Amino acid sequence: MGLQDDLRMQWRTGGMVVRLILINAGVFLALLLLRLLLLPSAGDLHTAKALLDHYVIQWIRSTSDLGMLVTRPWTVVTYMFVQTDIGHIFWNMLMLWFGGRLFQDLLGSKRLLGNYLLGGLAGFVLFAISQNVMPGLHGGSLSGIQGASAAVLSVLVGIAAYRPDMVVNLILIGPVKLMYVAAVIVLLDLVGIGSGDGVAHEAHIGGALYGFFAAQQLKRGNDWSLGFVNFLGRLWPFGKARASKLRVEKAFVGKPSRNDVDYNATKRAKQARVDTILDKISRSGYDSLSKEEKDFLFKASDGK
Repeated sequence: MGLQDDLRMQWRTGGMVVRLILINAGVFLALLLLRLLLLPSAGDLHTAKALLDHYVIQWIRSTSDLGMLVTRPWTVVTYMFVQTDIGHIFWNMLMLWFGGRLFQDLLGSKRLLGNYLLGGLAGFVLFAISQNVMPGLHGGSLSGIQGASAAVLSVLVGIAAYRPDMVVNLILIGPVKLMYVAAVIVLLDLVGIGSGDGVAHEAHIGGALYGFFAAQQLKRGNDWSLGFVNFLGRLWPFGKARASKLRVEKAFVGKPSRNDVDYNATKRAKQARVDTILDKISRSGYDSLSKEEKDFLFKASDGK
């Protein structure tokens, strides 16, 4: 199997976590290739980077300049897939893989996508507000924003807030509750606000806040993330085309059939097993699950 076939297979079978990682990696590699193509005419890497920023990146990263934002509103979404530094994308994708797998297995791919997008939007909103209300927060040197950090942190904090007692095994540390991992990362961002390090820490906090509140609302039965993705699906023309295939069925009248009884029994048994697996995660951590249990949980979360 060639690389292209392998990537297609990963896209089809890896779930939303793999798809988001592949999109981020694809944008990173495309920007790197463009910089290399500009190098001969630019003469040096610094000039090539400046040309790339002028002709490409400024049109896909976002900005706190509201006047400029009106002319490029799409950037409130595209910015969360733009990374040009290898260290930046490495840590973002590592954190997405770590938190995203847990999120996807427990809450499903659609809800993961909703958390990623809405968390990224919440991060942008808090960044834009802070830059316009407190323009000196970064010494006036930071008006643009790019990177997946806010969206990724929304996913990590989201699953930590939903299952705070879940235990994960960290290299060199050992078993630790997921909520403590998320809390440390958020604390570092809080300390970093106003440090002048050129990082939009307030955007990270915005993403974390969305993840936390979305998880609390989900426990109460209010599903913000899934509702948002379903809304986008209704807007998407291909989604409408698929949804237009309607079937008219005769309403059920009378006693439930044997098939209905079997279906309900199977559904109850499936939910009981999901609850058992979730209890096992709370006691011993996600890594304690067998491959069969992980596969069962993944299929159950996607409604299969």
